[in-house]
Amino acid sequence: MTSDGTISPVTTIDSLRASVRRHRFAFAFLAAVTSILFLQPLLKQEVFTLRDHVDYFQPLRWFTAEELKAGRLPLWNPYSASGEPWLANPQTGVFYPPTWVFLLLPFATAYMFHLLGHLVILGWGAYLLFTRTGSRGAALVGAVAVTFSGPTLSLLDVSNNLTTLAWLPLALWCAAAGAWRRGGIVLALAFLGGEPFLAAVTAILYAVTLLGSRSASEPEPSRLSRRAMLLLLSAVVAAGLSAVQLLPFVETLQGSDRASGLGRAQILRESMPPGDWLRIVVPPTLSETGIDESLGQEYIPIVYMGAVVVLLALIGLTRVPRRRDLAGWLALLAVCVIVSMGPSLLAAVPASPLRYPARMVALAVFPVAALAAAGWDRLRRDKRWLDLLVVLILLADLVPRARPLLASAPFDANPVRYDLSIGKESKLLRLGNIDPARRAPWIAGYLNLYDRRFDAGTAAPVASKDYVDLHTMLVEAPTPELVSSVGIGFVITDRDLTDSLTPIARSRGVLVYAVRQATPMVTYQSATWRVGSPIEWQAGTSRITAALDAPERGVVTVRQQAARGWRVEVNGRPADLMLVDNHFLGVEVEKGRHEVVWTYMPWSLIVGAAISIIALLALQFSAFVKGSRRELAEENFSS
Repeated sequence: MTSDGTISPVTTIDSLRASVRRHRFAFAFLAAVTSILFLQPLLKQEVFTLRDHVDYFQPLRWFTAEELKAGRLPLWNPYSASGEPWLANPQTGVFYPPTWVFLLLPFATAYMFHLLGHLVILGWGAYLLFTRTGSRGAALVGAVAVTFSGPTLSLLDVSNNLTTLAWLPLALWCAAAGAWRRGGIVLALAFLGGEPFLAAVTAILYAVTLLGSRSASEPEPSRLSRRAMLLLLSAVVAAGLSAVQLLPFVETLQGSDRASGLGRAQILRESMPPGDWLRIVVPPTLSETGIDESLGQEYIPIVYMGAVVVLLALIGLTRVPRRRDLAGWLALLAVCVIVSMGPSLLAAVPASPLRYPARMVALAVFPVAALAAAGWDRLRRDKRWLDLLVVLILLADLVPRARPLLASAPFDANPVRYDLSIGKESKLLRLGNIDPARRAPWIAGYLNLYDRRFDAGTAAPVASKDYVDLHTMLVEAPTPELVSSVGIGFVITDRDLTDSLTPIARSRGVLVYAVRQATPMVTYQSATWRVGSPIEWQAGTSRITAALDAPERGVVTVRQQAARGWRVEVNGRPADLMLVDNHFLGVEVEKGRHEVVWTYMPWSLIVGAAISIIALLALQFSAFVKGSRRELAEENFSS
């Protein structure tokens, strides 16, 4: 293979097939063992239930899939945070090919296959990466250490981290080979997987690997400039393919709580105390909730990487002076340890990109596994049964520790038992501390999406800074005027509010109160008139419609966040969009009957889609040209 990722004339199809055959045992073994972890829930058609599975990722995936199945592109979520950009959130995975499995299979099966597939991709990528610098047996040891370690399996319930991290080893493998086309595609998949921070880390490591790799066929004076050109080409491919998601996401970041305003302590919560790093060799003691209560953070519930793995890594350290790649892995491990400790060591570093620094523990698995593979390479003899013995020892050590992470139950698309009228016409507001064991009564996370209830809050990782401030005021000082302006109709709480509100439902110690004379989602108001509800209105994922008879000139307001991309028409004609109460969409109408339509279509999506289509066509053309050149070269070589 040449440095630009093409196949040389002497690399025949037969040799490629032989290469696949050479590694097929490892591929099959990793896929088979990973599948065993998922076998029981797949056979029972169940889903994982730990933490974010139930109230975040499952309703997020379900809502997105239902919209796509109905032929609607989910540009906007009108049901959370008084509306929020939906497709712009990479976690929704609208343009991420592996998530399309939700359109083909029953939800529970698709959910499990989605997670299973990414663990397999992770294992295969790690194996291929480690074979570049070691034996196949050692590479298999390293791949098992990566795939089945506690930090890796802990990402199952924060699956956007897993779906992005799964592409990291393949990206580094492409970088080491100088395969810029494939590298660009893998980098695009990493971002589309849903975790921008880890995608950025993957891109940085890709660049370092590509620029630092060496080839005997490349003269030293031209090596760096050639590698820089390959990196630029990879960046163009990655940016082009992901532009359809990247541009709307970047637009959403502007004015968001990620970009400014969020307190440092909140951004850097869940950092990894130094003492927790000692527990990578101490088997966890897990509570009923699947959390190791001896840890100083809970983002990664199991930090155990395996005593045998760490022992092999210590042996691998002795090879660092002679192997440049191991020195690089050791440097990455040091960075992971430092960043994971959060504010204690990073007081002078801007905090915004470092939310949940404990996830760096999952990234640290790679250098530990690479060192372990090098350690086993030093000890092993050229006998496959010894490799398998070590692999089985690792599995016997790691897999039983992870069982609490794999708890499953039947998928429930109706977890909220309250009457459907609660949250259907006006919004929900939570007051109090949510008990993690009682999420359904609180309609926590995105549980409101199953029944399409309107929620004043959101579980989204990115939200409008202005709206976050408004919601904070609602929670801390909910005055009647403020509650009315936002359209709050129901309060969910564990407090006694009977003096001012009417209790209408109760579930496991959680009460639902109705707000008297609640303001509905769409209203009309003039100097002398106020109509609480139009004749009819409907909210969708790209448009909101309302019909009303206005007794005089006034303003129609829909209590959805104003965002770039909104337009409004009155009776089929474009109208000027108004900002009501500093947050919500409004339009002025004259006396008479009116049909009002608000439509959401951001230009960032249109431009991004055009760029991605051009990138796809360019890649297809490039592949055609490359294939034609290869066929001609092979014919000339044969003759």
